Amino acid sequence: MSRWKPDAEGRLTKAAITLFEEQGYDETTVAEIAEAAGLTKRTFFRYFADKREVLFNGSSELTGRWIEALNAAPRAARLLDGRARPV
Repeated sequence: MSRWKPDAEGRLTKAAITLFEEQGYDETTVAEIAEAAGLTKRTFFRYFADKREVLFNGSSELTGRWIEALNAAPRAARLLDGRARPV
């Protein structure tokens, strides 16, 4: 049976967030994150350039979805509450 566990990226993210909460962002190292996820530092860097990217992973996709939703909204919609303005 294989010893490989799936979802390395998810495990790294979960480990990082847990460690950031427990000991603070500045005090947490990439080595600690990798170890907590059961992976190596090298594997960490396959998924993230540095520990900041763990926090912002997927943010460009989220921004793209916001832009799509705003572009799809009716022109009469208000930006803040999404309700149509009376004409």
